[in-house]
Amino acid sequence: MNATDDREQTIPLGRDAEFTGLIRCKRCNLSYTPSKSTSALRLTYCSFLCELGDLGFSMQGLEHMERVKKSDDRPAEPVSAGSE
Repeated sequence: MNATDDREQTIPLGRDAEFTGLIRCKRCNLSYTPSKSTSALRLTYCSFLCELGDLGFSMQGLEHMERVKKSDDRPAEPVSAGSE
């Protein structure tokens, strides 16, 4: 056996295991690891910015959004546009 045979045997079989879980971002088409994504939709977008850019809003922002109550500032009588 020579030195190259020894090196080939000592290389772990799962050294590329982290690359097998890569998926592609729906927006930018880059490969990424879902566990390192900053997006709430980790299996769809590689980052918060891609999620925001594609949807126009972020899921986390939508979860924390509060509904604004409508104020009742309407006039009591209908306003006529014609004669005075």
